Order: sequence, then structure tokens, then C-alpha cells
Amino acid sequence: MDPRAITLQDGDDRDPALAAALIFDTDPHIFSFLHGHDRARADHHLAYQWQQTEGLFSHRYARLAVDGAALRGLALGFSAAEQQVGAGPFFAQAQVVLDEDGRAALARWVQEGRYVLPPIPPTAYYLQNLAVVPELRGRGLGQRLLEDVFQRARQAGSDAVHLDLYAGNPAQALYERAGFKVLVETRVPALEAEGIGLHLHMAAAL
Repeated sequence: MDPRAITLQDGDDRDPALAAALIFDTDPHIFSFLHGHDRARADHHLAYQWQQTEGLFSHRYARLAVDGAALRGLALGFSAAEQQVGAGPFFAQAQVVLDEDGRAALARWVQEGRYVLPPIPPTAYYLQNLAVVPELRGRGLGQRLLEDVFQRARQAGSDAVHLDLYAGNPAQALYERAGFKVLVETRVPALEAEGIGLHLHMAAAL
């Protein structure tokens, strides 16, 4: 696979199963907890959310790395205002697609998990998920997607890009090379038994 043949384009709802897997991989600890440690439930829910035109995991907020018709990576993000707008549809759609156990897991995240991810400033752009298929990792595609994120953030009038990642995530080196600095370290003791350990909130000025 030649990374030079890959182009970036606005998001569409192609390959929801792969999109769901890529999103899950950006933080398997949180997404596992969020779905009651049921991977099938997580895949089904994230694929459903990806196909919607509204919501925090909608393809609408994504840029895709594609090789022909094949999805090879994605970067999903939005301004602070768009994040607020997307939250309502996300929760409404989750109530439709999740079973009772899934809804209970989501409710627990709202109560406890929200402390893991600090709120972003109103003038910031939030990079929620950036992922590349395993066979293309380390070959420059993540950097291309990240550079595109910076461009989108500037076009949105943001003054910084913020993101969250779990400590030890290999992507941290990519973000640090791009100028991201750790602003906040969070640990929620009640969630450590659920597999959610130290998380880093990083930011880069534009």
C-alpha cells in the first residue's frame, strides 16, 4: 500500500464497521468502559453513530484518508460550539441504539467518567479521534491528518487545538512533534479498576 496514493476528503458514512474500530482504538479503555466492556456493543453503537448526520461521532465532523473507495484513516473533531451542539443528538441516538446494559454504562460515564476529560475552552478546536489503519501507522499518514486538523481549526477561527489521550498511547510522540504540550493529567481512582488510568489533556496553540 502506497501512502502517497491516499487522499484526504470530507467525511461520509462509508465503512461504518472500520470507522467504529478506528474510533475505538483511539482510547480502548474509555470506549470499553463506556459500553460495559462489551466490544460487540461498542462496535455496533459507534458504527451507528458514525452513520448519523448529527452527533459527536458523526462522519459529518470527520476528514477521511481514502485509497480509492477504501477508508485508511480518519480525524474527527470540532469547535467547542459544535461539540456542544453534537452532544444532544449523541445522547438521543445512544438511547435508541443501546440496550439496557449499554444505557446503564453510558449513565455511569456521565456521572463518573466525565472527570477524565477536562472541558475545552470556548475558543478551542477539539480533536476527538485520530486513527490510521494498522498497516499504515508510522508512515506519515497520521501527520498528514493532523496537519489537516490544524488547517480546519484555523478556518473555524479557533486559537488552539486540544485533545485527550491515555498515558502510554504511542500517538503521543506524533502530537509532541506537532507542538502539543500536556496541560492536565487526570486520574479517577474509582475508574482505575475499570481499566481507565492516567489520561493526558494536551493542547497546541495556533
